[in-house]
Amino acid sequence: MKLIKLSLVAAVTTASFSALNAISLEDAIKNVDFSGQLRYRYDTGSWDGSQNNSGISAQDNIGGHQQHNIRARLGAKADIGDGFKVFGQVQYGPDNDGGYGVGNTTVTNKTFELRQAYLQYDLADYATSFTWGKQEFTSIWTDDISSMSARATYTGVEGLTLTAFAVDSFEQDSDRPFWDIDKYEATTDNNGIVTTSAAQNTANSVGDFLFRQNLYGVAAIGSYDLGGSNLDTQLWLGYLNKRAFFYALDVVYGLDIDQDLNYTLQLSYLGNSVDSALKDRMVAQKMTSAPANLPTGGNADETLIANGNLINLMGTLKGYGFDGSLGGVLYGKKGKFTINRLDDSFLAGGREIFYVKGSNIMNSFGQNTFGYVKAGYTLPSDLRLGVQFVYGSTQAGDRNIGNAEYYGGGDKMEAVVEASYNYSKNLDFLLWYSYLDWKSNKGVGTNGNYEDAKNTKDTVRFQAVYKF
Repeated sequence: MKLIKLSLVAAVTTASFSALNAISLEDAIKNVDFSGQLRYRYDTGSWDGSQNNSGISAQDNIGGHQQHNIRARLGAKADIGDGFKVFGQVQYGPDNDGGYGVGNTTVTNKTFELRQAYLQYDLADYATSFTWGKQEFTSIWTDDISSMSARATYTGVEGLTLTAFAVDSFEQDSDRPFWDIDKYEATTDNNGIVTTSAAQNTANSVGDFLFRQNLYGVAAIGSYDLGGSNLDTQLWLGYLNKRAFFYALDVVYGLDIDQDLNYTLQLSYLGNSVDSALKDRMVAQKMTSAPANLPTGGNADETLIANGNLINLMGTLKGYGFDGSLGGVLYGKKGKFTINRLDDSFLAGGREIFYVKGSNIMNSFGQNTFGYVKAGYTLPSDLRLGVQFVYGSTQAGDRNIGNAEYYGGGDKMEAVVEASYNYSKNLDFLLWYSYLDWKSNKGVGTNGNYEDAKNTKDTVRFQAVYKF
């Protein structure tokens, strides 16, 4: 018993000395950089037309009434010496708090989750940096999707950045290809609201099958001052093992007309060659998880996926507070699915049109041709008022002549009015209203005549983002 008492005294004494020698909080965070973002979104949108009662709604990014969406991110990067740094980021959300009808609830049981956690090593003498771990995979095909990956970057040549990457896995996200195909077999409740498909994120999921393999690639990114003009280029090559080979080129030429007036011309090309494994997986009769009303016209052994090609050409004029863009985009193939991006955030024009069925920018079904125009004026108070207009069509193909509407075929038009306000370098506000008109091809009706159905959608978004 006496020995035990002495041990307790020694433990208390040791702990006291440890506390006296502890590093202060100020010293502990001296080499730590914090970053964060708090985003609030209010979304509301509704269809008017056959899509409202189609059983399977269009796969758009805003599909419900009065949704409140909150996302919070907090990150910290610490310099631990000898060129090594560690970065960690936690995220809450995004959640969907209801505000209308069935499921009108506020989320209170969601916890923070680890979104990024990686080690960085900088070789300053060789202008080279390496990162390993869970990190954002930014590329010409993605925006901010998280991944378990490794990356090497070299910046030793002025104006040129070389990078190589290997991605082992991607985060589970609805903004990625073929999520909507998995949802085609979803069921609906009595109010016509689509429930989550049993195929999503399972062995039967087409989207999960695509991302089941590793992605490897390289890129060369250049920026050159030509004296009065500038040239920015990107060349990307990527191979998604046993799924597809991706290649992309982006060229932006900027010309300074005068001190306050600038013109840029951008040409983007994203192409890919689909592997036989994915083609076999997308043969209609082998898609055992898919419903019978997936495209099965023509040869039942014919694959439903084709090599993808996306071409976007846009010219932009900026000056004296005014900005205007005129462009066109072409992608997809009649009667086939094609992969165009690995997540969303395609900003050619419009807010909704590149997320609906058929013209879904990630995996379209049919040949899509759209022209767009954007214009805005920024007041001295940093308030920008703008409009956007997109018009074109999705040619689904002859295999869907009986129900092209289901697969997104038809003429489409979207008009947007928007306002954005930069209150400070940390706080931004955005408000927009979108009107989408979709004249869908229903095929030959019971009277033997070709029929169209008109669908319209009204959508509103308000967003506030605070960053530091």
